[in-house]
Amino acid sequence: MDALQFFVEDHQDEFMFDLPAMYQDRLAFEEFLGEAKLSWVLKSWMDETSEDEMIERFSVQPGDLYRLISTAKWLLHASHELASLFQHKDLLSHLAKLTVRIEKGVKPELLPLVKLEGVGRARARVLYNSGLRSVDDVKRAPLQKLTGLPLIGPRLAQKIKEQVGGYVKADEWQNLKKKKETEQQRALTEY
Repeated sequence: MDALQFFVEDHQDEFMFDLPAMYQDRLAFEEFLGEAKLSWVLKSWMDETSEDEMIERFSVQPGDLYRLISTAKWLLHASHELASLFQHKDLLSHLAKLTVRIEKGVKPELLPLVKLEGVGRARARVLYNSGLRSVDDVKRAPLQKLTGLPLIGPRLAQKIKEQVGGYVKADEWQNLKKKKETEQQRALTEY
């Protein structure tokens, strides 16, 4: 409860209404804290907090988290449509980015990477932390660098390279296949 109140204090300028006074209307204040907790859960999700940590910190079950994220995506989609309808073009790109952040559960710097098919929040973070921070970085990266990263195998590396327009030479692909086959045979003989 104390952590939630600190969260509310840190973000009180961002609320679109006056906060209810805790001592004047206890019921309204408790309802508000419930809504603030939902905001905190969504913010934590977008800050790439793991599901396990969220379950422990917020006592939120995976199904509840999924429902909350789905509802937030729907509300953001509706907000985007309303902004478009009422000619608020200044809000459209912000709402589109926020929608992807909610859907994928990522910080803003990972947005270009999570747009790639087969790349979610974990793989995008691996790419980003390895220095591949943009689609152009991924395009220029050698195939061996991609396959050397955790969570990215040869097929996914090739698929990623094809999506970003990167060219994979046939001999480079064959060398990679041979290397993987050799590693698999070595692993089998060690058993």
